[in-house]
Amino acid sequence: MTTATRLTLAPLALALALTGQVLADEHHTGPQFYGTLTGGMLNVDDRDIDLWAFKAEAGVGGVYTVNEGLRIRYDLVGDFANAINSVDDQTWTPGAHAQDDGEIYIRTARVLLLTEYGNIGLWSRAPSGFWAQLYRNVNKFEYNQMHGQTGQNAIFGQAEQGSDVLSYATPRFGGFQFIGAVLTPDAHNGEEVDVATGRLIYEQGPLNVGVGHTQVNTPVEEGYDLYRTSFGLGYDFGVIQLGGVYEHNDDHAEATNRSFDAWGVNVSANLSESWSASLGYSENDKPNDADNSAVVGIVRHHFNQDVYAFLEAGHYDRTDNNLAAGISVSF
Repeated sequence: MTTATRLTLAPLALALALTGQVLADEHHTGPQFYGTLTGGMLNVDDRDIDLWAFKAEAGVGGVYTVNEGLRIRYDLVGDFANAINSVDDQTWTPGAHAQDDGEIYIRTARVLLLTEYGNIGLWSRAPSGFWAQLYRNVNKFEYNQMHGQTGQNAIFGQAEQGSDVLSYATPRFGGFQFIGAVLTPDAHNGEEVDVATGRLIYEQGPLNVGVGHTQVNTPVEEGYDLYRTSFGLGYDFGVIQLGGVYEHNDDHAEATNRSFDAWGVNVSANLSESWSASLGYSENDKPNDADNSAVVGIVRHHFNQDVYAFLEAGHYDRTDNNLAAGISVSF
């Protein structure tokens, strides 16, 4: 599916979700307008200090109640950070991996069918649930997120953003939930399914655990795919939260040679009602002298639940260090 097609289908999907409003306004919660703007300064080694939009999102969403057994959730979110920032090889911003500089990125375009038997998701574009659930215990930072779409900062192989996704999530049973999905972002490689993924999540009280597996089609060598297995763990002690993640990438294609392991650990602390902090360490063993490690720390001052200021520093073994500071406002 081409970018132009996706941008055409996203408002169409939203229009279909809104069709029932004429017939049953009383069963519609929304549309609700929401967003986040996180802005400040970014200083990367050998690069001038730049005013930076770490996040700039705005969107609408709502829920239709069709009957007791079916609700329909819709969301359409734009990401403006790429259009604001001056991105180069030393920096990254959401959408920059797939968009031209200055182009507004459609971050989320989805319709979810919510039933008592589980949830079916139709995602033209969406943040990766795999990343959000399995890596969340180490993904505690504003700029140094280290997923597979962060350019030189990428410690892990897992992407944070996905497109052309069909998903199914079971109901929760005793804290357990299984989510499966297929992705078809490449419309011209002769493969109907480019990525297949599944994960089992357990979340009960202070403990969260998850394990997932992904198979990525490798078109350069027929039958030789990339297999990624991830394991995440986190525990909330109240004042202190501990977390870790391990990722194994097994590339069966010699031409691409993407096999490597990566892992990370993090400790976060609620220092007071107004102050919080996180400190993390991550590393990988990528081949061809591309291995890297990172130590990242952040301190936040919370004015309220929607507004905070932060100071963040990232130190990398092989790539450029950075210092970031700013203010985040959600609405």
